[in-house]
Amino acid sequence: MKDVVFYDFVRGPLLKFALFVFFAGISYRFFRVVFLGLPADYAKPKGNPYLMAVKKIIIKPTMGWTFNEIFSRRAINFIGGFLFHLGFLGLTFFVPAHALLWKEIIGISLPVMPSLIGDILTYSALGSLIALTLHRALNPVLKLLTGKDEYFANLLVALILFTGLLANKWAGGGLYIWLLSMHMLLADLLILYIPFSRLSHFVYYFLSVGFMGWNAGKRGVSF
Repeated sequence: MKDVVFYDFVRGPLLKFALFVFFAGISYRFFRVVFLGLPADYAKPKGNPYLMAVKKIIIKPTMGWTFNEIFSRRAINFIGGFLFHLGFLGLTFFVPAHALLWKEIIGISLPVMPSLIGDILTYSALGSLIALTLHRALNPVLKLLTGKDEYFANLLVALILFTGLLANKWAGGGLYIWLLSMHMLLADLLILYIPFSRLSHFVYYFLSVGFMGWNAGKRGVSF
């Protein structure tokens, strides 16, 4: 009975509280930067800064994807980062159990992925995360740029993926409820942690990349 009560708590009140903190914290970070505004620049634009900002946001993810960049100098960063983000985001929204949860939260039915695709994304995301973490720990330059925040976040995400995999594939009986509860508890902790950590970098992506494009368009140069 206790396991069901705990599951209802982490899936209900705690999840709602975590989502409230998440959106409040992310909104604060976003608007704090937006309200800084653009720097005063009285020079006549030599191009279209707003069009260039949009182009920068859309094209930026594919920049650098050359043979030399991928397979010679930064293979782990590019390939590992792509596989991890693809897997983690795909699992977050389109696994059947998660899609059902999102429907309860936002009232919208999301498409669901086949079980085989979910398994592939889980293993690829978990493997990529481990590879990226080891790369950060062993690379002399990345090691200097990596703090406890990154390692803790990576550990938290890895545990979420692992407990979800265990609950979905190998758990049975009463153990299933406890693993599912642990999976939900870790997810709640991650949602709470994001606004206070470097994981919130996704908030600044569109702002920083858009500003770079805006500045390039203002000067009439390409990027």
